[in-house]
Amino acid sequence: MSFAPRGPDNITPLVSPLDFDWNLEFQHDATVLGLEYWKSRCQGRLMPRREDLDPVAMRKFTGHVGLVEIRPGTGEDVEYFIRRAGTKWEDVYGPITGRYLHEFLPPELETCWRTVYDAVRKAKAPVRITTKIDFRGKNWLSSEFLVAPLGTSSEPSMLFVTFVAWGEQLFQPPPNADLLHGAYPVRAPAMNDEAV
Repeated sequence: MSFAPRGPDNITPLVSPLDFDWNLEFQHDATVLGLEYWKSRCQGRLMPRREDLDPVAMRKFTGHVGLVEIRPGTGEDVEYFIRRAGTKWEDVYGPITGRYLHEFLPPELETCWRTVYDAVRKAKAPVRITTKIDFRGKNWLSSEFLVAPLGTSSEPSMLFVTFVAWGEQLFQPPPNADLLHGAYPVRAPAMNDEAV
């Protein structure tokens, strides 16, 4: 299944499509480890709770891990709050820990992230997402995400997200790139490498 918001007249995609893989066929070490760890913490339940996570046990992939809180919003909507963004997230998206989606994403990307998070929250099941990074001109990066629920069997309260990005071997950031504040990685990784 793919999803991408469209521009005027439903013709031009505003962002790269999101590919949903509910079969969880991960290709990268960090996301494979993330899924194995998430499953091990379920302990016979539909999903683990936040308290079931142990940062020491995630040592091999902790830089790729993010925790997203599901908070009440307006009406039936919910808000997604980045409780923790690992260093690999912030290498690509900048400092996003402690922020709501709308505080750092343009509206069309917020719609994409909400679509993924809403799908996982409603399905109460993990998903593999692959897409290009359409954030601050970084569309040379591809990504693979594990998005998995945390909470009770009746309702997820958080999302466990493992993120990997990779791109072209040689990358020259634009002259106005903000290298000091994490807007661009200093070196783009090789095609099968994980993001710097």
